[in-house]
Amino acid sequence: MKRKKLFYFTILLLLITSLLAACGDNANSEDATYPDKSISMIVPFSAGGPGDVMTREVASIAEEFFGQTVVVENKPGGSGSVALNHTINQEADGYTIMNHSSTLPQTMASGEIPFTPDDVIPVATMVSNYHVLAVMADSPFQTFEDFVEYAKENPGELNVVGSNTNGANHVFSLKVMDGAEIDFNYVAYDGGGEALTRLLGGNADAIGASGEVVQQQVEAGEVRILAVSSSERVPLHPDIPTFKELGLENVDDELIWRGFFVKPGTPEDVIEEIQDVLKSVTESEEFAEYAEKTNQDIYFVTGEELETILNDIYNESKDLFERYK
Repeated sequence: MKRKKLFYFTILLLLITSLLAACGDNANSEDATYPDKSISMIVPFSAGGPGDVMTREVASIAEEFFGQTVVVENKPGGSGSVALNHTINQEADGYTIMNHSSTLPQTMASGEIPFTPDDVIPVATMVSNYHVLAVMADSPFQTFEDFVEYAKENPGELNVVGSNTNGANHVFSLKVMDGAEIDFNYVAYDGGGEALTRLLGGNADAIGASGEVVQQQVEAGEVRILAVSSSERVPLHPDIPTFKELGLENVDDELIWRGFFVKPGTPEDVIEEIQDVLKSVTESEEFAEYAEKTNQDIYFVTGEELETILNDIYNESKDLFERYK
């Protein structure tokens, strides 16, 4: 009898020990500090483009602050939907972070991709750049007023090139038409570089692009900027007026920004950790050098402010696309 009791007691003791061990493992798992493994940064563009270059710069610097390897994966295609679909099909644990830009809510608003701002959580923006309307140095349009005057006298005749449809350049061009009450043709190409090539080749009257796209040609005296979309004049081009100065209130502080997103459901403390790391990246000397070299401003925005920006871009773009079908 005593042996049976001892046997059952031993079995019970083993069960209790196993249960406590399992509970301890779960507790350790739940209390694990993020990140405890490598992180993937997803880029919706091909290697070598501005978004890819920025992400690789961020990943390289962020490894020190994360204490983990950060792997950059390019998943181009579908106007960004391939990368977004991949991201939202991963665990909502902060180990998959997607790069994108202000183009994302604009493409969503166009209906080109089957997503809305509710399908992502914006974590932080990193850099921004103003838009420009620019022409060749030998163009008859010396000023933006010249451009507008001609466009009003010849509606639908001018061709303005830009990068892709339903994105930042397209929305910017629509806002210029809307604010100046003119009509021109927006002609989309696969990237700002190709659009610039068309302008330089004499196949367009003007280009709507980010400042970084045309800066080298401006410095070389080949291209002239008519106006910039920033809220104040750009130190690099102090003589060039803003669109707001020229009376286009709707093209005020119109920026192209680049940042990062995660899947909805990602724990708040994990998002905060990512934000802390990204903030440290923007404060590093290496990132400051990158921003200066690419003619961009460091632009770090998070939280409710960024959510508001994202939703405002979405709603404004949706209205523009409806009116300019």
